[in-house]
Amino acid sequence: MYIKEIFYSFQGEGPWVGYPQIFVRFYGCNIHCSYCDEPDFVHQRKPYTVEQVMAELTPLLAKRPHSISITGGEPLIQVEALKQLVPLLPIPAYLETNGTLPKHLSEVVDLFEYFSVDYKPGFDKEFAEFMAILSGRKNVFVKWVLTKGFPVLELKKMINTIATVAPDVPFVIQPVTPFGPVKDKATAEDIERAYNFAHQKLADVRVIPQAHKMLGLK
Repeated sequence: MYIKEIFYSFQGEGPWVGYPQIFVRFYGCNIHCSYCDEPDFVHQRKPYTVEQVMAELTPLLAKRPHSISITGGEPLIQVEALKQLVPLLPIPAYLETNGTLPKHLSEVVDLFEYFSVDYKPGFDKEFAEFMAILSGRKNVFVKWVLTKGFPVLELKKMINTIATVAPDVPFVIQPVTPFGPVKDKATAEDIERAYNFAHQKLADVRVIPQAHKMLGLK
């Protein structure tokens, strides 16, 4: 498997913000978002065996983390590696995914206890299939990165899709952290407009920024 890094920190996004975690950041992604704060560089790609991953995890477990975040990139690209690694983890596994690979999710869904699912515009069909697989499971939330001056029609389409397939799942609006080509934060007006529209159709809507960026954590 290819991994960028393994480290201990605190979850900075979503409903479990602030919980200590071990992060296993897989290399590679099937899409490339302009606001991505973890772009892939070949020199960061490190080959690991399952044994090597477990060896790096062992001393970090002494810090008593809440769970192990399998993140990226997009970890579901390396689904065969997940089948080997995740069953060996001694504490719950937390999947951070862009929600575009439902067939891969179906192969490993029972290995995870927590699910952070991004909504990516243009992948409505894949997202609907993804959420259907997660239907009825606990510890699932959907996240959407809010950029400055977002297209209203895009927002409406997104909310309608989520309201159809996952109306009761917590929906987190995450104001973008400027990075790379994205220079501007979402405005207070952007945030309020997105929240008000989402709240009309979804049961649980929250605005949660990237806390780890604000705190200067990894």
